[in-house]
Amino acid sequence: MQNNQSIIFLGDSLTEWFELEKYFPGLAIINEGIAGDTTYGVLQRLEDIIKKPAKKIFLMIGINDIFNDFPEENIKENQQLIIEQIITLAAPAELIVQSLLPVNEHMLGIPDKLNHLIRHINKDLQDHCKSNKVQFLDLYTEFLSGDEMNSKYTTDGGHLSEKGYEAWAGLIAPFL
Repeated sequence: MQNNQSIIFLGDSLTEWFELEKYFPGLAIINEGIAGDTTYGVLQRLEDIIKKPAKKIFLMIGINDIFNDFPEENIKENQQLIIEQIITLAAPAELIVQSLLPVNEHMLGIPDKLNHLIRHINKDLQDHCKSNKVQFLDLYTEFLSGDEMNSKYTTDGGHLSEKGYEAWAGLIAPFL
């Protein structure tokens, strides 16, 4: 079902693999998540996505940019461009920008640096949303255990487990 009451979810594999119909039956949801997608990919396909009439758009994108070692400033600029294009071209749809989730660096077997970068990007994202009067949803802190993603929420350090998706569904439910 696609109409002006549709809800679009835009992002990467976390979004693509989110069984939204399972958690939100009866809602007209369009899942525009693509595994491996980056902010660059979203910018390339954004025009086609925002042509679809929607009442809400949930956005979470940028973790694959970090995994691909894209410069922090480019990630932030691209996120801002995506937000500005949605505000301008998808009106009157309400935009809900979700923070990037933490990763479990121990499970990924990488040095303790990614979550530090994710926090910086999320802070900038939150500030940009505030200055543009866009809803920002901080999921990052809800998924933490200590300084990284709670291991019960992830299968491999970056992707979500069933418990992770349950937690995410619970956090966004009030915004639907």
